[in-house]
Amino acid sequence: LSGMNIPPPVISNKNWLRLHFVTDSNHRYRGFSAHYQVKKAIDFKSRGFKLFPGKDNSNKFSILNEGGIKQASNLCPDPGEPENGKRIGSDFSLGATVQFSCDEDYVLQGSKSITCQRIAEVFAAWSDHRPVCKVKTCGSSLQGPGGTFTSPNFPFQYDSNAQCVWVITAINTNKVIQINFEEFDLEIGYDTLTIGDGGEVGDPKTVLQVLTGSFVPDLIVSMSNQMWLHLQTDESVGSIGFKVNYKEIEKESCGDPGTPLYGIREGDGFSNRDVLRFECQFGFELIGEKSIVCQENNQWSANIPICIFPCLSNFTAPMGTVLSPDYPEGYGNNLNCIWTIISDPGSRIHLSFNDFDLESQFDFLAVKDGDSPDSPIIGTFTGAEVPSHLTSNGHILRLEFQADHSMSGRGFNITYNTFGHNECPDPGVPINARRFGDNFQLGSSISVICEEGFIKTQGTETITCMLMDGKVMWSGPIPKCG
Repeated sequence: LSGMNIPPPVISNKNWLRLHFVTDSNHRYRGFSAHYQVKKAIDFKSRGFKLFPGKDNSNKFSILNEGGIKQASNLCPDPGEPENGKRIGSDFSLGATVQFSCDEDYVLQGSKSITCQRIAEVFAAWSDHRPVCKVKTCGSSLQGPGGTFTSPNFPFQYDSNAQCVWVITAINTNKVIQINFEEFDLEIGYDTLTIGDGGEVGDPKTVLQVLTGSFVPDLIVSMSNQMWLHLQTDESVGSIGFKVNYKEIEKESCGDPGTPLYGIREGDGFSNRDVLRFECQFGFELIGEKSIVCQENNQWSANIPICIFPCLSNFTAPMGTVLSPDYPEGYGNNLNCIWTIISDPGSRIHLSFNDFDLESQFDFLAVKDGDSPDSPIIGTFTGAEVPSHLTSNGHILRLEFQADHSMSGRGFNITYNTFGHNECPDPGVPINARRFGDNFQLGSSISVICEEGFIKTQGTETITCMLMDGKVMWSGPIPKCG
């Protein structure tokens, strides 16, 4: 037993019955509730299906149907009719197929047709459960040449337990439907938008895409002059849903997928078997496919690529600033930036973090002690906590910044300065304070006194440049006043 159809009663052959329940690693469902009764065998009327030893040796088993009439194993049991729907076909013999449809304002869930087939060389059974007809809770019928529609309540959270159906029909029967999403976000794995070709909503044979989460194709195109969309949501918390644009386009076409920002497109044909090629403007890096093909099913073989600024720079000045792209407006998505700070051999580099705000756990900055990807990592940072000062052991520092495909923070603002091997980095002058001492050589000290009305919030009044564990460094943290 599997799926959503409630099975008929089960009767044991003997005085025991074993139920074995197995679940996989995906999804979560409501489960089941069953009642059992214990009676003398003679008191049971034969309800439901029961394996029963056949007297005819040519049939190893036969099946008792609800009326208690023995059926030969080359017949499938009557599958019945779905509530609020109907069945077409009354032949239940091996190889026969029956079809199902739903009344108006109901949508079919499951297989539109099922076939009677041999199971385990013993008896006959249907290829799938009888489908169910669910009442539509939202949706509409739409017509070309074009328009826009959204999930319920967009851009606020859509309804739980929704069954929404939209059917789009091209006014010109010789054209097909193209859709693209301006916004898309469904609870991943639990809420789905199924998109199909034609007007037969729910028919598995016509499904073009089943979408969940936040990743969608650039375009989806029907094969006929109709397209259906079926939104199903579960009982738990949802997301913002989607906004869809649709329009009629020529037959045997995948539609215009556009050109990437900062990109160049070669080719202007969107018909079946046409190829588009892409490259990026000078200084930008292409992420994705360099070419895509319009397939026979009117779908592009891939989304168009994106062009990102690789943000590769070398800094050789003795002091400077490193900013994340577009700081402080937010650095965007899909970034892989590498900056290298190179000072004179025999010197070291000191980093001061002035501001730091990245998407926690998904976007991060790694600081490495050297110029290669395999150099030792001094620190890896994410989130909104401003890191403390960092100092290199050598004369080169490598900063690697990676951002994923979604969400971003303000970014970061880092200043650096270089200093000799026998001196400590310039601690700067703390805000709301006065500093005494301008010599940062080994053995020198500086003092910090807070302005009137401020107190020391970090460090001691005096710090000394000293040798600790083989490194030249200040004896304590740089003082701060607050």
